[in-house]
Amino acid sequence: MRLLSIDILRTAAIFMMVLVHFVENLASGYGLPAATVIGPYHRWWLPTGMAAPLFTFLSGVSYRTWLTVQQQRGVTEEAISKQTIRRGLFLIGLGFAFNVLVWLPEDTFNWDILTFIGSALILLDVVRRMPAQVPPVLILLIALLSPALQLLADYPAYWANAYFDYDVTLADVLLGYLVVGYFPLFPWLVFPVMGFVVAPAVESDPAARQRGGSFSGRWLLLAGLLATGSLGLQWFAGDVAGLGRWTMFPASTSYLMGMLAVAITSLIVLHRLVDHPADLSPRGVAAQCCQVTSRHSLSLYLLHHVVHIWPLWAYGLATTGAPTVHWRTLLPVPMAVALAVVFCLVSVPLFLQIDRRGWPTVEGVMRWLA
Repeated sequence: MRLLSIDILRTAAIFMMVLVHFVENLASGYGLPAATVIGPYHRWWLPTGMAAPLFTFLSGVSYRTWLTVQQQRGVTEEAISKQTIRRGLFLIGLGFAFNVLVWLPEDTFNWDILTFIGSALILLDVVRRMPAQVPPVLILLIALLSPALQLLADYPAYWANAYFDYDVTLADVLLGYLVVGYFPLFPWLVFPVMGFVVAPAVESDPAARQRGGSFSGRWLLLAGLLATGSLGLQWFAGDVAGLGRWTMFPASTSYLMGMLAVAITSLIVLHRLVDHPADLSPRGVAAQCCQVTSRHSLSLYLLHHVVHIWPLWAYGLATTGAPTVHWRTLLPVPMAVALAVVFCLVSVPLFLQIDRRGWPTVEGVMRWLA
């Protein structure tokens, strides 16, 4: 059974992602000198850094709820592992194809969010076999080790131009996957693992509610402690070893704690407000829009890149012969925002029609394979 709270949060993450990407890729350097280094936080009003933690956190929640359903159906552990690994490998392969076809071959190993979520799914198949006390310790270890690993790997050397820039060597590729890429395992694994741990608090069957739902107050308390810790690090740690700075690249400790607090609080509060087991029917147009957006979030992730990046490359080739020449400088910011809004408004009826007509989607291909 789908949970409306998860659909709402995933829809919010998708819409924030579309807005940020349209503005960043089409307009973030518009009107600025050509040599200006454009960082990810140059526009305070953009929800930069909000979508990815929420999206990866929900991947852990969704995996746990899917796992519960499979176990209730009597699916064997071996079959569950095979399905999980196939789905993870599909996402990793799709991520590489996406990098080549959208971001061009030189960015094949930039370790974007698709390759990360695919890897995280495979690792969650290991996490699910651990005693319940181990995953929280794993989260803590990842958060504690990540600043030291970033320091040892010389993270800033790979981000001199405010984007991940690497050489195609085994060392750089592995370091990108583990520590210095866009979404490396350290520290981004904390989000799907935390989602996996929190998921029993929102599962809908009576046994799960007895195990986890009654403890939702404890999760809210943890979220409060994480938020307090995030603020404390910003006030007292500052720039020490990347602990107190609120940065997404690299994902600082204060950023991790703050976004975990946001994700946990949003899920628990929305679950209490909108998930009603007695009423499984859709509750209005807004709920249906969230359901279709959440159901096709993978397709929307791919499509929104294609509709604004491919025309950008094509225009660059047509005007100068270099596809990336207009990256970040093509449009004024208000026009990029307007295009993002139009895409979001059009995407819902588009995928409603796709569902009605039974047309193939990326999610359908993944289900068929995995």
